Order: sequence, then structure tokens, then C-alpha cells
Amino acid sequence: MEKKIKKWSVYFQNPEFLERTRMFLIPRELYPLVRKWCGVRNGSKLLDVGCGTGYFTRLLTSGEEDVSSVGIDLEEPFIEYARTQADKQGLSIDFMTGDALDLPFEDHTFDIVTSHTFFTSIPDPDRAMSEMKRVAKPGGIISSVTAMSFISQCIASGEYPEECTWFEELKVISQKLSQMYFTVDPLQSRMMGVKPDQMPLFFERHGLKEVSAYPVGKIFSLSNAAVPDEDKLRYIELYRISELKKLEVFMALEDHGDVTEDDAERFRSILSQKCEWLQKHLHDNNAWEWQGGANLLVTGINK
Repeated sequence: MEKKIKKWSVYFQNPEFLERTRMFLIPRELYPLVRKWCGVRNGSKLLDVGCGTGYFTRLLTSGEEDVSSVGIDLEEPFIEYARTQADKQGLSIDFMTGDALDLPFEDHTFDIVTSHTFFTSIPDPDRAMSEMKRVAKPGGIISSVTAMSFISQCIASGEYPEECTWFEELKVISQKLSQMYFTVDPLQSRMMGVKPDQMPLFFERHGLKEVSAYPVGKIFSLSNAAVPDEDKLRYIELYRISELKKLEVFMALEDHGDVTEDDAERFRSILSQKCEWLQKHLHDNNAWEWQGGANLLVTGINK
């Protein structure tokens, strides 16, 4: 079995997977605060490093402030998705492919340089921070959102009515698939950067001043009445697409462990049942399969 790290946007998190997980990392009610903490103001030039599908870039750009934004990521599938989503929201953001370890910008270009769930994953975080400092203006703000927890409660638990006879079987098959995914492409290979609790000290060690840390709680459930129907429906569709795409990629490999073609077909069938049920029960409060935890937003001023 091939053990090398596989392309992030194909194996670990396809664009739909990455986008749906970003939907609940920062609640909508906190968007204005996050923009304020990151230093967003009229006339700001902003760079989002390792932007993925551009969710955080769009969050920072979608306020009332007039901001000139650039998002950069190494993988073209993410950038293509980011451009499409920005167009749908009517946002003018320049998304481009590029290497965070060799940013294609002149020194002192941006007022704000930010990232989201980036420093925990990149193999050379020191080089990445040096590049972010280089392209930030003196006195500019560098920031990073880091997830303090990565494993979702719904992987191993959830509450559904008795009519959802598919739930227990889906849980078993999902665990089997997760084992296959992480055997072929280990989670450890994606967590080679700074540990979440070390982020404030990481900023200080790189010479940033006035280092600040802000807690950003996260919770998401389709049974949560605080989540708009539009977001629920979008999440369900992204969930369905992302899981099917991921399964297809891994089943195409020569070795996919103990997962059989029958397992894969059964998963597709139950996934379809689950998504159809969720779409019909948007306003129920009795299916508490939820994901929660904490994020840490760290900011610092560039010298």
C-alpha cells in the first residue's frame, strides 16, 4: 500500500468537504467581531494564506468595510471552488494558486495577513510565518484561527428517532471507512505544524507585538433552530457530495483495506436515506448529531 501523503484536495478534504466543515467553525453572529479582531477596516489590503475554498477570505471580505482581498492556496481544486463561491456572493476577491513558503508578493504589501486552520498543518510553519511577516506592512496585523479540537462528536455518536433505522448501520460503516481513509492517508501526516495551544507563543517567538488570543466557540447541528434553513440545506448537499467523492477516490485505489464493494454500495444507499430524511425534517429538534469545540484566534502586530 502506498504510504506517501496524497493530494490534500483529493484524498483528505475535497473542496465540498472542506467547505462544509468551515460552515460551523465560526458562528455567523461572530463574523463582525472576527473582522474587528483581524483588523479589517476601510481601505485594507488583505491576504489569506492557505485559503482553501476561501470560506474565511469571504467572511473577512463580506462586511461593510471596503477591503481589497487576495486568497492563495497550493491546490487548484480549492482555488477553483473559491472563485465560484465568491462569484455567487458577488465578492471581488483575487484567488490564486501559490506556495505559502514562497509568497509571490513584494515586501510590505498587505495591511492584514491571515490564515485559518493553517499553521497546524503546514510542515514548515516557521518559513510560512517568515513569509507572512515579509509581505505584511510594518504595523500590519497578522492573525490565525486554529481549531483546538479536530474530532467531531458525530463520528461515534448521535441521537435520532426510532424511525431512522439506518443510523446504527451508518455509524458502523462510517467508522470502517474512516479507518480505511486514515490508513491510506494518516491524519498525522496532515498535522505536522504548530500545536494549537502553542500558537500564542509561536507568534511571540516570531517577534510579533501585542499578541492577543480570542476564544471563538463552535457548534453546529442540523437540529439547531438557530441555524437558517438555507445553511442547513447547503450543508446537507455538501455532506452528500463530499462523502461520495471521497469514497469514490479511495475505492479506486488498488488497496482499500477491509472495505468491500458491498460496504461502499451500502454506504451510498444509507447516506442517501439520511440526507433525504434530514431535508424533510429541517425543523425537528430531535436528531442531535452535532459537532462542537473551540477555536483560537491569535493576532499580532508586525514590526
